[in-house]
Parts: sequence; C-alpha cells; structure tokens
Amino acid sequence: MPLSAVVIDERTLQRGSEAQHVDWEASIRELLSKARSSVEDVATLHVSVTEQQFALDFRSDEGLELGAITIPHDLLSQHITEYIDIVRQIAEANGVNQMEALDMAKKVTHDRAGRVLKRELREFGFDLETARRLFTLLLSLRVDTTRLVGIHGHRRIR
Repeated sequence: MPLSAVVIDERTLQRGSEAQHVDWEASIRELLSKARSSVEDVATLHVSVTEQQFALDFRSDEGLELGAITIPHDLLSQHITEYIDIVRQIAEANGVNQMEALDMAKKVTHDRAGRVLKRELREFGFDLETARRLFTLLLSLRVDTTRLVGIHGHRRIR
C-alpha cells in the first residue's frame, strides 16, 4: 500500500510544540519516502492518538475507507519504554564500546517494535522497514522525543 500522505489528528497537533511538529513532519517524510507494502491501493494514513490507543485509518485519495486498526498503547509501551531507556543510556555512555552495544540494543528494540506493528498491520502488507518507520512516528506522538539526545538514527562509530 503506497502511502501518499499521513495526517495527524487535530487534538494531537494542538498539544504538540513547534519542535514536535518539525519532528513529526520529518518522521512522516521518512515514512512516505520509503513505505513498502504488498497492497497496491494508494492511501492516506490518518493517525489519531487517544489516552488508550493509536487509531490508524487508511483512506483512498478519493476519501474511501480502505481499512482501520487500533493499536493499544499497552501493545507498544514496553518497546517505547525500553527504547527511551536505551537512548538515555547512550547519552551518558562512557566509551565507544558501550555506545556500540547500546546502539545495537536500540536497533534490536526498534526491530521488535516494528515486527509487532507489522503483525498488527498484516492486512495492509507493510514490510519491516515501513513498520519500523511507523513505530518512530508513533513513538514521537506518544513521547516528546525532541528533548532526547540521540533518539534519531543509528551511529556509525567506526
């Protein structure tokens, strides 16, 4: 399912800071630039965030609903917590070896979260990389990642 756009719900946009909006836009650009799916319909993804869940609504560019799914926060909370903890440890790391180990742990956690999303979204046929990028967006909608050093990307240390 090629994605043509991602739209964040108005309530979430209103609570976000200017820095968060920039972060969300960057995550959306990354997601759109490399989104891969086995479904051929072109879609716009509408993301709503509530206290309990993420609501993902896929619509055709003509506005027809292609499908919807909810992702309870509980499903991703362990991955989000682990990912944030690792990022914080990276910021305080002493030495290259520790940074490399933590960066690998960050990648593993990102992959696990991506696999969870890939399973939940199997009817939409997303590949792992697309699911990982979606996790990045959902993480940043749930947690203010603009205040975390090293949250984006993986390090090339050597």
